[in-house]
Amino acid sequence: MKKLRKNNKSGFTLIEMMVVVAIVVILAGLTFINASDSIRKSKNAQSAEESRFVTQVQSQADHIRYSMLSQAPRYSAT
Repeated sequence: MKKLRKNNKSGFTLIEMMVVVAIVVILAGLTFINASDSIRKSKNAQSAEESRFVTQVQSQADHIRYSMLSQAPRYSAT
């Protein structure tokens, strides 16, 4: 009679591979969500900073304009 040899194959089963792929997909999804949220927050912060800068420049320009107008010589019609 033939002896049955024990099958000692090393490797991964299909279920193990599917579990690993599922875990990788979940982690990639979480990373994408966090990255897109961080990008959105940084764009909002950049927009707010640019808005503050424009407001500051406009304020300085108004101050210069009004100070120049108040110092302008006035001519009287006599």
